Amino acid sequence: MRDRGHLNLDHEAGELTACGRAFLGDLGIDLRSPARSRRILCRPCLDWSERRPHLAGRAGAAVADLALQRDWIRRRPQGRSVEITDAGLLAFRNLFGARI
Repeated sequence: MRDRGHLNLDHEAGELTACGRAFLGDLGIDLRSPARSRRILCRPCLDWSERRPHLAGRAGAAVADLALQRDWIRRRPQGRSVEITDAGLLAFRNLFGARI
């Protein structure tokens, strides 16, 4: 998402660009804040396995929820990790520009 201009993200802060909001909206992700949510929209979170920041906050959770709904990822039986499905590999590469 960073390479495509959808996201500015580093170890300190995160911000979705207007292009990024439109991109996620086109995927069906609604980023309007729920009435009782105090969760920040976009922030970095250090990935424990790769030691690189990834998207967290409401935007990150919404992308994860979409990926679970579309069977791009599946939760593993134990722990918090997920596995990427074949469909997910294609989606993350084509839609998000991920290098997996």
